[in-house]
Amino acid sequence: MIFGKHQVALGVLGMLIMGRVLPVWAAETADGNVQEIVITANRMENKKVDTPANVSLVSSEDLTNWNSRSVADALENVPGVRVVRNGLGTNGASVFLNGEERVLFLVDGRRVNTSMGNTSTRVTFDANTLPPVDLIDHIEIVKGGVSTVYGADAVGGVINIITKSPEKVSGKVHVGYGSWGNQQWGFDVGGKKGRTGLVAAGNREKVSYLKYKDTNGDTKKWPGQSNYTQDSLSLKLTQDFTDRDGLTFTYDYSNLDGFSPYSVVNYFSSSFVTKKTNNVSLMYDWNRNQNNSGFLRAYRNYNHYYNYGHMYEMDWAVEGQQNVALSDTNRLLAGAEFRHASANNTFYYDEKKSYDNRSFYLQDQWEFAPTWQLNTGLRYDNYHHVASRTTGSAALNKRFDEGSHAYFAWNQVFKVPNTDDLYYMADWGSGSGYFANPNLKPETGNVYTVGYDFKSSPATDWHVSAFYSDLHDAIRWVAEDSNPYAYHSLNAAREKKRGFEISATHKLNDHWDLNGSYTYVKVRKDQNGDGYERDLNYAPNYYQFGVRYHDAAWNVNLVGRAANGLSKERYGENRYLTMDLNARYTFDRHWTGFATIYNLNNAAYAEMGGAVNGQDSYPMPGRRFIVGAEYKF
Repeated sequence: MIFGKHQVALGVLGMLIMGRVLPVWAAETADGNVQEIVITANRMENKKVDTPANVSLVSSEDLTNWNSRSVADALENVPGVRVVRNGLGTNGASVFLNGEERVLFLVDGRRVNTSMGNTSTRVTFDANTLPPVDLIDHIEIVKGGVSTVYGADAVGGVINIITKSPEKVSGKVHVGYGSWGNQQWGFDVGGKKGRTGLVAAGNREKVSYLKYKDTNGDTKKWPGQSNYTQDSLSLKLTQDFTDRDGLTFTYDYSNLDGFSPYSVVNYFSSSFVTKKTNNVSLMYDWNRNQNNSGFLRAYRNYNHYYNYGHMYEMDWAVEGQQNVALSDTNRLLAGAEFRHASANNTFYYDEKKSYDNRSFYLQDQWEFAPTWQLNTGLRYDNYHHVASRTTGSAALNKRFDEGSHAYFAWNQVFKVPNTDDLYYMADWGSGSGYFANPNLKPETGNVYTVGYDFKSSPATDWHVSAFYSDLHDAIRWVAEDSNPYAYHSLNAAREKKRGFEISATHKLNDHWDLNGSYTYVKVRKDQNGDGYERDLNYAPNYYQFGVRYHDAAWNVNLVGRAANGLSKERYGENRYLTMDLNARYTFDRHWTGFATIYNLNNAAYAEMGGAVNGQDSYPMPGRRFIVGAEYKF
């Protein structure tokens, strides 16, 4: 697919594309306008227009309209969010915000990232292991540092999955079949009797094999076995004592079994892979929807990964938070957390490793004038195995009217090494292998974000933001000059990222919606003081677009993603365009049919860098489809 950078940018923004991200949690003002409410950015309830951050919202309605079968699928439609896969379902989905892979994932405000990490990227979470989409009420995405309340390691931002709360008795089942032996089954059910409520959802997906299109235009099957089966189950049990306080118990389980060929170019025999998560939490909260609300929560996260050896991680934590109304215009948030993380790799650690972290934070939200808000915060983290540090944050918001605001935010970064960085040792002989460094320093730095949201007409919304981050002592696994097969974990680089995001949504009429976005990211690294060089693994120009038609029975979306400026050293092509088409038809109040065609234009492309002789090592699947039906009761 041949297209020019400026032509695509003008085309995308000219059309105002991509199927809107709709309001998810609303409060009605006196004049009847509906305002979006967000919590993640400040951990306090605020209107989006009063939040000094780049926030995107995905509602349960969006998840349904897009036929999303995973959180990763849904995030691909959010402006400025990049989901990177290596072509295979067994190897997970990494999410980048503002060009940054150090992203914090939360489920109902509870941290779910692993402490182990891996030796190839700074990613510490697989988005494919999140709860089933049928259990999700909405998703809040905050781009830019959010250091005070969630931890100074959230360099790129925070993605918070908010699950549904029990209401009236209802349920749904769905089944789908598609290309390459793809089968999907799922259910969700919930209800509330008196003060006791329950919601639960489960999914199963099976894939028999995968095909892709290479840069020569030939359709091929992934070599070896590429089949997998993934199951997920989540539930939430609530017991209210009054309308303002109660207990919430949650359980999240996922299990993936399948085969993982290393790549399609330098092919290694498929290895069997197992990924399992098993997370539980118990929370007591009080004074709900009040200025003096608070909570106390205990949780345990368990992760097991098998591939040529077992890797285990178990984290448990206790955290609490209290909001205090200092005045009608000033609110203070105080919180503390104790977290214990332990990890073991039966092949590559000499023994089980563990560490403790104690953290305390304060954040003040001050409306010092009727349309001005200033947020300031301090956080102290004490990682007993590495270091301790106090970090700060500040953000300023100016509301112009109920549809527009401008903001500036600054956050400090403090991210300790993953356990793999410190302890992973894989000696292949002859000096080759992976060699960890127990003396690594934490990554530190600053993240800045500035933005402006506004309406150019009652039917058109715009978002413009810019960002800059400067990271010192960035940790990378670096190959020796004399031996390209000997990798060492080092504080090897200073990393700078800067860019901007422009997005727009437009409602043509009662049936047609358009929107789109363009994101520019420049990633530069200074490896050991040798001067800044471009990171060749990242596309500087990224576009998202879509068109939506909807009426009482039909909902149809054409969505697309495009990138250019890719390095031919790391990718088979320096640009790509891929589109998905999904449709839903409601027969009656019980039955709905759905269908999705992925990669409609059968593009040859890759999201993860790696190429040999002009061919992508990790190509994305070619055109494929799934059709199915849902029954509500």
